[in-house]
Amino acid sequence: RIRVWLVGRDEPQDYGLPLALAWEEKDDGDETLRSLWPYALARVRVRARMGLLYDAFADERFSQGLMKMIARNARIPLGNGWLKFSATRAFHSLAGDLPEMLPVKRLALDSSNTTIAIGNRMLLKGYRRLQPGISPELEMGRFLTDIAAFANAAPLAGALEYEDEENGTVIALAILQGFVANQGDAWTYTLDYLKRFFDDCLSQQTESTVPETDESPSPHAVFLLFATTLGRRTGELHRALAQTTGNPAFDPEPITVADMTHWLDQIREEVEMTFERLQQALDRLPEAVRDLGKRVLEAQIGLPRAGRYASLAAQVLEARGAAAARSAQVEAMTPHAMKTRYHGDYHLGQVLVAKDDVIIIDFEGEPARSLEERRGKHSPLRDVVGMLRSFNYAVHAALRQVTADGASDRETLLSHAHEWEQQTRTAFLAGYTEAAGDSPGYPADPDQVRVLLELFALEKACYELRYELDNRPAWVEIPLGGLCELLSFESKDVPR
Repeated sequence: RIRVWLVGRDEPQDYGLPLALAWEEKDDGDETLRSLWPYALARVRVRARMGLLYDAFADERFSQGLMKMIARNARIPLGNGWLKFSATRAFHSLAGDLPEMLPVKRLALDSSNTTIAIGNRMLLKGYRRLQPGISPELEMGRFLTDIAAFANAAPLAGALEYEDEENGTVIALAILQGFVANQGDAWTYTLDYLKRFFDDCLSQQTESTVPETDESPSPHAVFLLFATTLGRRTGELHRALAQTTGNPAFDPEPITVADMTHWLDQIREEVEMTFERLQQALDRLPEAVRDLGKRVLEAQIGLPRAGRYASLAAQVLEARGAAAARSAQVEAMTPHAMKTRYHGDYHLGQVLVAKDDVIIIDFEGEPARSLEERRGKHSPLRDVVGMLRSFNYAVHAALRQVTADGASDRETLLSHAHEWEQQTRTAFLAGYTEAAGDSPGYPADPDQVRVLLELFALEKACYELRYELDNRPAWVEIPLGGLCELLSFESKDVPR
């Protein structure tokens, strides 16, 4: 375990780095050491013998060993506690008859963790950021695999945890999941589809993809089947998580007035914080946004604004009252529904495309939140909003890639993009309602569903805007557009 103090943070962060030693062998011509150089931390020397200290996840024997220890439910004393290996009920059906060695491959994923494929049977995920407390991903995996038997999530085979007997804490170090054959994640699948579609639109220069009548087939029929399936599986996930099993960490609870008050207070705080961040960041936004954004300040001090054209930033900053009105709609509303566990960081990148179906992965929750927050119960409609926002991000990302060379191309494609997003949202929500419409977490009153979706979308778009301001200013237009739509503004530059 490595403890790191970061500038600007009061508390240190712990990271996991298992270490191993490899020694120079005369008969392999240093081939072993050369293969480990990308993962090396230091040279090691004992008398005339040379070696490397390296990240143990680079060694296939380490991954194989962890899997075998999980199979045995082993316990190893370490420091003030124990390394605890545990297998789920599904382990042996997932692993089968394990040979002495299976091929091991380290996957190059855009992730803060390390993922190892062991044959075509298992995936070993080693956590790098270590946090004391119950792991949401491990807890959710055990519930969905052993209790709910939910077939459309990556099955959990086992885990490695450290139990500290001195302070009574537990830290998740790694999980082992069954390997699921797939064609990649849904973000890549969606982006590839949209780029092909937009390229076709530009080559054909068609006027519109909007069906002429209700009977006309949609040009997106195949993709809409995928969106419907995704919505249905999302609803089935929420039904599985809404079961009453006697486990207080998962049993659904009624949404109370106190819950609504707490959620509203949190969202109001996020809205105000977001507007303040937007004002502070105007001077460093891309020129096209910055020049228009300056009109916000002029409008706020009563100066005239030239013409009718106002920036997205101006529209949002002038909309504090509209945002407050949105939250006020919920003030006295107590939905007749239950709060349950939910995914917590749901978007297209958390879904694998598996033939004509989907597999939902990565139940860690939002990394910026504490483990306690990630394990909390809430309306599952927050997951629905996460996926709807992900569709919006996907269409923007595809537009940026296809129209990098010309604004005229973008103008041509905006109506196509808008129609695709609307049809996709409708298909996803239809599939979701079909599966979850009578589940405990889904309000019986359609008006309550609509208001909650709008409220959580406001919260999500504010979170996205703060993230983009801090990390990708060129992408600020996407969450700004989402906020404009939510606050009833028109924006011809943003698909709605």
